[in-house]
Amino acid sequence: MPPAVTETNEARPLSDEERRALRDLMARENAWATPATRVGEPYVALVNLSVPRRGDKDRQTDLVHAGETVYLTDEEARLFNRRGNRDGRQVDVVRKLSGPDGSRGEIPRILPRAVSGRLFRPPVPEPGSGEARPDPEGSSRVQVIEDGRAPEVDGAMSADPSEMADTLRSAAAADAMDLPPRGARARRGQ
Repeated sequence: MPPAVTETNEARPLSDEERRALRDLMARENAWATPATRVGEPYVALVNLSVPRRGDKDRQTDLVHAGETVYLTDEEARLFNRRGNRDGRQVDVVRKLSGPDGSRGEIPRILPRAVSGRLFRPPVPEPGSGEARPDPEGSSRVQVIEDGRAPEVDGAMSADPSEMADTLRSAAAADAMDLPPRGARARRGQ
């Protein structure tokens, strides 16, 4: 166990070397740990999350379902809860389980639009540009046939098979696919 902070050993921030050593040790500790058993503070997932494995060179992730507990560092939780134009999130996606900002209340239902960002319609291109433009008002219409008589309802157009008998008996015209190979190809193989 590391020694407790005493008067001679005062509390001070970690140096870069100590921070790097701590990150390496946490990666080794959590190499085979699941999100529910790794080192960190307990958080509840408010939506389904893909939690990266710490120290994994292949960048694999574990799925954490909404309502499950996941152990995260403060930095990881801050990354999950980031908001902005680039991320599109409007609400937090993880919530601390204990501590001053923790809550054990009921998990709120979060709609997908709250975590996927806003959708914007593309602007209409300038007149005279070669880009696709929307149809002018009234140029498109849907035609509804009231009697519902589509061609597929009646089946084949001719009811009498004798009308097509001559066509069915005659041989089809030779197509390029039907022509036999020329003799040059056969001679090349000899």
